[in-house]
Amino acid sequence: MLLSALKQPIQAPPHVYLVTAEPKSIRAWVYHKRQSDRLAYTNGDVRVVLYDLRTDSPTYQKLNILDVGAANKVLLTIPPFVVHGVQNRGMAAATFVNMPTNVYDPENPDKSRVRYDHPGIPYKFD
Repeated sequence: MLLSALKQPIQAPPHVYLVTAEPKSIRAWVYHKRQSDRLAYTNGDVRVVLYDLRTDSPTYQKLNILDVGAANKVLLTIPPFVVHGVQNRGMAAATFVNMPTNVYDPENPDKSRVRYDHPGIPYKFD
């Protein structure tokens, strides 16, 4: 896993923060309208579920389920209008790093939430 301008240009993160997910916790659903999330998963046993709301996308209304963490280290870029949720499937706290493409604006936050049990998202965390 590498975020480097060594081989291709990257947008530098305006801020970086660490997220802790408690054992068996679920953090769902959220999406952004103006920014991408860049999430680095390197420990724990985490399930990331993505659901695409972009009508012009080839993956429109498709689910993508990724099991990541210690056994599958990844840097995941989630573009605007892709709903995402995270479940810590492990017995210990898991952490991951977010490096969003835009700085947080408290006057105009770019975070939209969707109900955990929204009928329009065809996935239920167990």
